Amino acid sequence: MNIPVRRYLALLARYLKPQWSRVALLSLLLGGTIGLQLYNPQILRRFLEVATGEVEGGSLGAMAVLFIALALVQQLVTALARYVGEQVSWAATNELRADLAAHCLKLDLSFHKSRTPGEMVERIDGDVTALSNFFSQMVIDLASNVILMVGVLALLFREDWRAGLTMTLFAGFTLYLLGAIQAWAVPIWTQQRQATAEFFGFVGETLGGTEAIRSAGAVGHVIHRFQRMIQSLYRTNVRSGMTGAVMWGSSQAVVALGRSIAMGLGAYLYFGDAITAGTVYLIFHYTELLRRPIEQIRTQLQDLQKAGASIDRVEELLQISSKVEDG
Repeated sequence: MNIPVRRYLALLARYLKPQWSRVALLSLLLGGTIGLQLYNPQILRRFLEVATGEVEGGSLGAMAVLFIALALVQQLVTALARYVGEQVSWAATNELRADLAAHCLKLDLSFHKSRTPGEMVERIDGDVTALSNFFSQMVIDLASNVILMVGVLALLFREDWRAGLTMTLFAGFTLYLLGAIQAWAVPIWTQQRQATAEFFGFVGETLGGTEAIRSAGAVGHVIHRFQRMIQSLYRTNVRSGMTGAVMWGSSQAVVALGRSIAMGLGAYLYFGDAITAGTVYLIFHYTELLRRPIEQIRTQLQDLQKAGASIDRVEELLQISSKVEDG
């Protein structure tokens, strides 16, 4: 997958630098959620071991209260992170929209005559909207999910090397499989976005020239062209939808495989007196927890790829210069 990291970092630095305090707070909040996600299952493991009499010590009531309290804190921190992320996103994208609009207003008339209003709306607003998640949490989320996945695998290795090794191989296989499917899917989504932009550009141009079309007797020609474009858009939307369904089905199959591996491995180690019942639960829970960052990493890499297409279009627009220089 081709991800131009330097260009991404340059754009982030330009529009997130004025909000460094919010970005730092967002990073701390996301780091807090990672720690809570890794620690809470340890409380449940201890609860099960004490309840089944496998270990002694500790109050079940106190552990239950602690688990509930930390779960509430985790939800609060997650909600606060989402709020701060949206603030960062809107501030950055609004600044980018303003820069694009100001740049286009400085260009000469030939530029505006060669582009339809619908196309300009898509270039200034649509492409920037596609970057909203990129500016808010995409890169930070990607890093945090990688850290979460590494943390889960490290804790599984601490419990039993066989569990850690098995889940590491499973995570690697899953990332490879979903990445291969995504590489097949990205060109289809790119075609769908391009077809959508062309269609709305045509609609805007047609609505703006209604009187000219009628006076020229070109209504039939325009309707015929509209039908061809809507048919093309329909075909690309169907292909895009089927691609999404294939990816969703693949994710569900991987989920089922992971659960089966966790349950089989837990049963094997438990009946071999290698681990306790609480650790069996911990392996299953961490496997479920491992699934989320794997799926999100795949989605975020896909979003980064889509962001790259939008960044290309934004940079292309900013590089256009006026043919008439102001003396």
